[in-house]
Amino acid sequence: MLYRELREWFDLPSRVAIDCYRDALAKAWRNNPRKGRRPRVKKLSMLLHQGSGYGVKEGYVEIIGGVKLKIIGWDRRYNSYENGEARLVYREGKIMLWISKRVPKLELEPYQPRDVIAVDINERKIVYGDHVINGERDTEIDEAHRWKKLAEDL
Repeated sequence: MLYRELREWFDLPSRVAIDCYRDALAKAWRNNPRKGRRPRVKKLSMLLHQGSGYGVKEGYVEIIGGVKLKIIGWDRRYNSYENGEARLVYREGKIMLWISKRVPKLELEPYQPRDVIAVDINERKIVYGDHVINGERDTEIDEAHRWKKLAEDL
């Protein structure tokens, strides 16, 4: 029902109406435990899909429905990665488009440890070592206990 209203009242293309409805539902259901109210959007922002919702061409962002915005700032380090979903935000008289990038996960070679060290901390001793070296250190619990007894006897 809301989809039809978005299409008729605001003359939105179908993909933008679906994105608006999905975004409103996600926000309304996250904040509304009863999930019975009609979803409302309080901040002016909109989720857009790559290709069907927006496109980047020659220094401009073209949003479906005939809106064309000039790109003012762009981080060129991520140009080689594929564009993902974008969020169009209206804040303080400015329209900003935040585009997420799909950065592939790096394939790292498995880490091979050089050695294994074991540490066992007990009340009286700290034992550490590996298959070659074993070390022990006494803790100061006996000394602390002796001082405690002396203080109590006073």
